[in-house]
Amino acid sequence: MNADSIKCRFMAIRFSIWDLHLYLDTHPGDTQAMQLLEQYETQYAEIRRQYEEKYGPFEPGNGEAWLKSPWPWELGKGDC
Repeated sequence: MNADSIKCRFMAIRFSIWDLHLYLDTHPGDTQAMQLLEQYETQYAEIRRQYEEKYGPFEPGNGEAWLKSPWPWELGKGDC
């Protein structure tokens, strides 16, 4: 994987994690969603490790930077 594809996958997983956190706020008893969240968190850690191993520390920037950058589906590359 190159840096762009790793970042794209990283953003997609991070978005999924945030979305699941919101869902679990209103559905705390959904064990299937909790398991999915744990899977995504594991994937997130692995992708971050891969990126940092190849390219150095991942600097996500300030809390608003992700709002200004393209979302995974806006990159025009189809699947990441």
